[in-house]
Amino acid sequence: MVHEAPTAAPAEPIEPGPVARLFQSALPGLALEIGQSPIDEVVSVRREDFARVMETAKNDERLALDYLRCLSGVDWLTDLETVYHLHSFKHGHSIAIKVRCPVSDAHIPSVSHLWETANWHERETQELFGLVFDGHPDPRPLLTEEGLGYYIMRKSHPLADIEEWQEDYLKTIEEAKAQMAAATGVAAPVDEKALKIQMAQQKAAIMKKARDDARAKGLSPEDEKAAVQEAIKKFEEEHAAGQAAAPTAPAKSVDERAAKIQLAQQKAALITKTRNEARARGVSPEEERQIVAEALKKFSEEQEQAAAAPQAAPVQAPAAPVTPAAPMDRAAKIQLAQQKAALITKTRNEARARGVSPEEERQIVAEALKKFSEEQK
Repeated sequence: MVHEAPTAAPAEPIEPGPVARLFQSALPGLALEIGQSPIDEVVSVRREDFARVMETAKNDERLALDYLRCLSGVDWLTDLETVYHLHSFKHGHSIAIKVRCPVSDAHIPSVSHLWETANWHERETQELFGLVFDGHPDPRPLLTEEGLGYYIMRKSHPLADIEEWQEDYLKTIEEAKAQMAAATGVAAPVDEKALKIQMAQQKAAIMKKARDDARAKGLSPEDEKAAVQEAIKKFEEEHAAGQAAAPTAPAKSVDERAAKIQLAQQKAALITKTRNEARARGVSPEEERQIVAEALKKFSEEQEQAAAAPQAAPVQAPAAPVTPAAPMDRAAKIQLAQQKAALITKTRNEARARGVSPEEERQIVAEALKKFSEEQK
């Protein structure tokens, strides 16, 4: 089980409960921070004391916490925290044990040798948060591609604040940047987040292809892993070489470039301002999208009127504002999404009824979606 950190400040320390007092008795002189969750007592420990605390929790007869209910990951931005929810069938008591480590040194001892259920819990937390559980016997990811390069439950994840319904706004901004670059001959400011997203998507595709090719050849798991890593390495080297060889477009006039940059910045600022105002009013995502679209339309109309107005001794006609292509009608988008969802469900059920492997099932669904997209063109 994985979680992100709440925004509220943690509760102030409280007097130890009965289970926390047992820990204090079993571990005299050890620094324990006592707290209380809505369900269980909480004990927070230092990383250097963690292994000793967990051994005691499992093996001390007064505690006998023989069942690990679940393990949670928490991102505090500068620190990563792991929370272990333990229960004793012998005594009927429970407790949550917390331990933190800095993001720059995200290592915590594994407890999979104490509780077998920790094996998969730790694997999941490691792949989603980047916490390394030292001593784990099999740290391969359960849910994501091996070697993905980022951790999807961290708040620094490049896709964390990209919501699906923002697609039109992001497209508008990118079109404005592209127009600015074409008109000025100067590349638009680098969008690091967009580059990370693009790189992540390309890496995922490379890994999937390399893995499928390796399995088709009947390679062993170790050889498959090596093939995937080699494909990623080659991709990164080719990307770096392409970046180094990319030509630099000649710059145009400073005034023209400044005007294009200003126009792009105005559009981006308008989108942000209008979206924040809409959210403050508590409107739905669809209403918010419509409000932003109307604000952009009004902005474009005002720019066109300003461009059409007579000017004294114009040296150069102002560039026409970027007008994004009309997005697909909302009802049509909904209908298309529903059709795709129905196709995915139908194809997956048919594949499972035939008893194919997960990889074959994924391929069958991908081919069905590809055929559907071609038919829609």
